[in-house]
Amino acid sequence: MGSSSIVLAVVALATAAIAFKLVRGGIGSAVFIVTVRGEGVDGVHVQGTVPGKTSSDMQDFVARMELPVGAKIWAVRDGDGVRLRFNAKVPDNLQQRTRNFIGT
Repeated sequence: MGSSSIVLAVVALATAAIAFKLVRGGIGSAVFIVTVRGEGVDGVHVQGTVPGKTSSDMQDFVARMELPVGAKIWAVRDGDGVRLRFNAKVPDNLQQRTRNFIGT
């Protein structure tokens, strides 16, 4: 097996791993996605439906946490409910506060 074949095999495995992550719990399979694009309520974008909350409730909640631009919160189906996911810009203590707010 030549070095180019090894590189192709590694690239194929990495691509498969990324695709698997997107399908199993990644943003690609999200029920809703909340993205911080700027300051205040107007800087919080909600895509999809947050179970038991209105978009404005979620925008207000996230705006009060004062997360940095680029922070993301999303939920994927997990049995009868949803499981929240966060990117690295959401600190652990605010992740728990979000779980409490959503009720997961």
